[in-house]
Amino acid sequence: MMQGVLGTLPPAEAASDGGGTWPWSLVIVVGIVAAVVLVLSVLAKYLRIAINLFLDTPLPVTANLQDFAPPEGEIVYFPSLEGRSLRGMFIDRPAASPRGGPAGTPDRGTIIFCHEFGSDMMSAARYAWPLIEAGFTVFTFDFRGHGRSFTPPRFEPRHWPSNHDVNDILAALAYVESRRDMNDQGIGIFGISRGASAAVMAAAIQPSIRCLAVDGVFSTDSSIDELIKRWAQIFARIDLARASRSESAYRFFRALIMFYVELKCRCRFPSTRKALPKLESVPVLFIHGERDTYVRPEQTRVLYDLKPGAKELWICPDAKHNQAVVTDPKTYGRNLTSFFGRYLPAGARGA
Repeated sequence: MMQGVLGTLPPAEAASDGGGTWPWSLVIVVGIVAAVVLVLSVLAKYLRIAINLFLDTPLPVTANLQDFAPPEGEIVYFPSLEGRSLRGMFIDRPAASPRGGPAGTPDRGTIIFCHEFGSDMMSAARYAWPLIEAGFTVFTFDFRGHGRSFTPPRFEPRHWPSNHDVNDILAALAYVESRRDMNDQGIGIFGISRGASAAVMAAAIQPSIRCLAVDGVFSTDSSIDELIKRWAQIFARIDLARASRSESAYRFFRALIMFYVELKCRCRFPSTRKALPKLESVPVLFIHGERDTYVRPEQTRVLYDLKPGAKELWICPDAKHNQAVVTDPKTYGRNLTSFFGRYLPAGARGA
């Protein structure tokens, strides 16, 4: 009778009763949990390095931001989209140019200047003088957190263009349209580096922007991919950081990075790359330095290829980031005035 009862025990119970070994199902669960913990710890280390690179990588100083005389013009204050104060300035064409331009130059239209990170509206004197002397009116302004524009509480401006920078350009555009009778001249935008990237995104939103010149433009998502490939593999020392990894892996990590930093910074960092295909009817002049190691020329060439419709590209030999204006000022000025002269007048859009 006893023998018959023992013979009916399940195999697992019999094994447990005999040697006390773990069931295979428990071994598998423990192995899976250990693997997940290992992967998560590696991801946490990798993401922490990449996030720090995003938040703390400084903009290289490749230009002396004070190598110009401050411009003179009508200083104004206008509201941001939140109703806060932004500082701006109208720099009108000269009645008689001190640099030898023709007297009484007719108004050829208005161009909004968007300065680079770490500067202010005064840097229009560094980049936009050829436009002013050619008869264009330039409206320059301080982005929030720069110059004498307002700085929100707990706000720290970064060299990555945010939705706040895009909104400040839209506010400047609305103010210019309220102050000046545009008639047939239209409004163009001229942006430098971060200001250029934000200008592309503003042009994708606001159809009244007729044409756009961008010097040192970049896309945050593409730049983050380059940062990860260039630096994270040096610091992380893990297989996930190798440059041979697929593009899908970089996109995955970039999505995690952007999710975290947008929560931390309380703003969004939209993509210039995704905005450019929407500008088919907006002519764009791309300017870039051949020796730019911060935003490599290859990135601008990719952005140029993404732009449909009318476009021009000038890669300035031997110029670093934002330095084409001093490396070859004559060609710089000639390209700007020719571009805006061709596309800013009425009926010229996309021609």
